[in-house]
Amino acid sequence: MKRYTLKAEIRTDKGRQVRRDALVPGVLYGRGVEPIHLALPEADVNHFTQHGTANMLIDLTAGKKKYTVMLKDLQRHRVKGDVLHLDFYAVDLEQKLTATVPIHLVGESPGVTEGGVLQQQTREIEVRCLPTEIPQGFELDISSIAIGDSRTVADIATLGDFEVLTPVTEVVVSVLAPRLEEKDDDELETEETEEEQAEKPEETEAE
Repeated sequence: MKRYTLKAEIRTDKGRQVRRDALVPGVLYGRGVEPIHLALPEADVNHFTQHGTANMLIDLTAGKKKYTVMLKDLQRHRVKGDVLHLDFYAVDLEQKLTATVPIHLVGESPGVTEGGVLQQQTREIEVRCLPTEIPQGFELDISSIAIGDSRTVADIATLGDFEVLTPVTEVVVSVLAPRLEEKDDDELETEETEEEQAEKPEETEAE
């Protein structure tokens, strides 16, 4: 499993002041670890986040101590996209944990080529395993899915030393039939005329 290395300072200033110094604020916590407020070099954080952070093990040095951690949460600026804050969770390499693993669709569905609508209902599944055994992602081949077909969690190749917690019957992706074409103008005009006549009150003869 890929691992990354980061170094952080232990901070006492608030997040806003830290960002003024080209540092990114963060926090480290976990079982048996009291929350530690961190400051990481902005350049290192930007480089780290470009490599994909899902379920990655990180060797984090905080002050003079080293921890094995995972990125629990990452906050970005809504407009600029800059990283504003990082949450790290200290893990025990000997203890199993629950993690969510993304599902990547591969191939081209013939049903979509014929006009069907691809709908992915499930984008990640839960697994339980040791931190070193967490998959980076699962692939699901959709190259044989026709209109009206679907694939479930059971169709994903999940080889590895982990337990899949998501029900195998849960639908991951399906190809729906194309929407019915809109009726032509003549049909619409005829229906509108019939509706207007039905709504028009009957006239009574004058006495």
